[in-house]
Amino acid sequence: MIGIVFLLIALIGPMVLLSTFLYFRYPDAQVSRVDRWIPPLTSTLALWSFCTCWLWFYLFNLYIGLPVLLMAIGLHLYAMSKNLNPKLRRINAILIWAACGVGFLSYFYFDV
Repeated sequence: MIGIVFLLIALIGPMVLLSTFLYFRYPDAQVSRVDRWIPPLTSTLALWSFCTCWLWFYLFNLYIGLPVLLMAIGLHLYAMSKNLNPKLRRINAILIWAACGVGFLSYFYFDV
């Protein structure tokens, strides 16, 4: 249990770096400054969920992986409705589907 907490704490740094990299790599000047952060934040949340959902045989990760995946899906739907950054939306859709796939696979494999 404590090892999982340390793993998640160690993942926070690379997730912030990923979000910052994606923000500057795929700029979107037509939208407001707040809306520019939504697609990189969605990528970060989807990747967080992807990294934690294979650990579903621990009940603690259900409380970490699923809400983050739901937030990523919600932000992705918001980005689709606002037509924000099509490159990152495509990447986010792939990450979200991969996280869902690995989550279902681990659910059936570990039989929570």
